[in-house]
Amino acid sequence: MEKQFTFRFYDISREKEEIPSMIDMLREVAKQPDKEKRQVQLAQDYTIRLENLEDDGTDAVVGEFTRCQGTNFPAELDGSARKALTAKRLGHSIVFRYNHKTGIFGIQYDARVISPGKVLEYLSFYNASAIYKMEPRINADAWKKFSEGQTRKLVVRISNPSDLQALEGPNQSVSQGLKAMANAYDAPSIQIEISMGHRKGFLSNAVQGLADSLSKLTGASASVEKMSAVTVIDDTSETIDLIEDRVALKDTLGIDDRDPDKIYQVKKSYLCVEMKKMFG
Repeated sequence: MEKQFTFRFYDISREKEEIPSMIDMLREVAKQPDKEKRQVQLAQDYTIRLENLEDDGTDAVVGEFTRCQGTNFPAELDGSARKALTAKRLGHSIVFRYNHKTGIFGIQYDARVISPGKVLEYLSFYNASAIYKMEPRINADAWKKFSEGQTRKLVVRISNPSDLQALEGPNQSVSQGLKAMANAYDAPSIQIEISMGHRKGFLSNAVQGLADSLSKLTGASASVEKMSAVTVIDDTSETIDLIEDRVALKDTLGIDDRDPDKIYQVKKSYLCVEMKKMFG
């Protein structure tokens, strides 16, 4: 079966040396041989576990997280007949690779399964001091254009806005407003546009700070699905896609229809090979 997969890349850091390293936390969790005992419920109907962890050379590890589904099962089809699944639970998995020497974390991006921020939340369950900063690797040239230009419009679409974490500083009211709207209207997605409209001039520089804060949103179930800006650079108007300019891989991989171990091997091999080409 052919499937398209997306992989995104992040820089992992910690504020103090006293904080346990991310590689040490991953290895600590992996010491538990019973994978069911690795399961952590992070929210209602949101249980994940570290499925696999193995070394990839001396400087990196590669592995897999599984989200455990125990409710709302799909039906099993047998010809024209439809019947209930016999499985007790289902597992939806994503692969990752972490170069603990450079601090670069590559992960299969599918926020519907496990968002990158949930990985950090999972590790902090085992040690409350294991708090890490996760910043997406971005196309520096594109963001330089955005930050140095004058912005006329910013468009942002956020999924699961009711789970949006509080942004810092002057942007805190924005996150509170989006959460309030999501809760008031049961909206699974909200799109906002900040624009000069037909008026001359440009938005304040604060809009660049808002875009930067949203681009680093990784610690909640909410995720930014779209973010684009209309920016004037050297008297020329240019539309910049600030999501697509994150460093990412997108490819169609030939995976097995049923075997989770074979699927893992295909995705793992692809991520390892391509990430080494990009970052080592």
